Amino acid sequence: MFGGNIDMMHTNDQQLFYGDNGIGIVLIHGVTSGCAQMVPMARTLQNYGYSVHCVNIAGHGTWPGELLHTSFEDAIDKACYDYDRMKANYDKVYIGGLSMGGCLSMALSARRDDIDGIISVSAPLYLDPGWFIAGEYPADQIYYFRDMAGKEGIARRYHIHYENIAIKVFGELKGLIAYLNEPGVLESIRCPAFIAQALDDQIAVPKSGREIFDRISSENKFLYEVPVAGHNMPLNEGRYGLLQSLVGWLDKMDGILH
Repeated sequence: MFGGNIDMMHTNDQQLFYGDNGIGIVLIHGVTSGCAQMVPMARTLQNYGYSVHCVNIAGHGTWPGELLHTSFEDAIDKACYDYDRMKANYDKVYIGGLSMGGCLSMALSARRDDIDGIISVSAPLYLDPGWFIAGEYPADQIYYFRDMAGKEGIARRYHIHYENIAIKVFGELKGLIAYLNEPGVLESIRCPAFIAQALDDQIAVPKSGREIFDRISSENKFLYEVPVAGHNMPLNEGRYGLLQSLVGWLDKMDGILH
């Protein structure tokens, strides 16, 4: 029914990479993908001592029909659970992610004042209308088919997603974005924040990063904005500059290079 892709979801099992500096990081992937998308970034951060948990968004990493019954509030609740589970073992924990993962980290930090820091990469406050998730679909269409074929480089190994994607999740992402755009939501974020945005992003409208940076109330915030890196920065050539900048920011926070 769903082809061979459903048998690949075991590669999206949540993964914990142990470090030795006593600080934890929770990383969340983008919509329709799975935690494997964050593994290269996690391994780099592990090299600097962090213990990094790559987690799945609610409804992801299992089977396609799961997304038919999952709301963006479920996704926020799952992020909250993942953060608290990490916090039970580490005194200091950051939470962040790519695209929807970045949005979830911001939603969580907007609702709680005990988040130690967020890392948001390519999080959309606006979706490019040309992206398939931003489109409109017939009311009786349940799934959108997105082929796994054609991926290049490390994306072939780590950008694993359902090929039959429940269209309902598109609306849930839009609902999450609408929530973040409500007056006062982003403004309530006060924890340290690292924001990354590429100006050639074809999914998140590029002004999203600057607007997030300007609206959040964090005293310690940093915007990594580059002309060319695409949307999926942790898996493309733009990852080198992203990771270098992120490690530099974390060094100022935690002194990891000393």
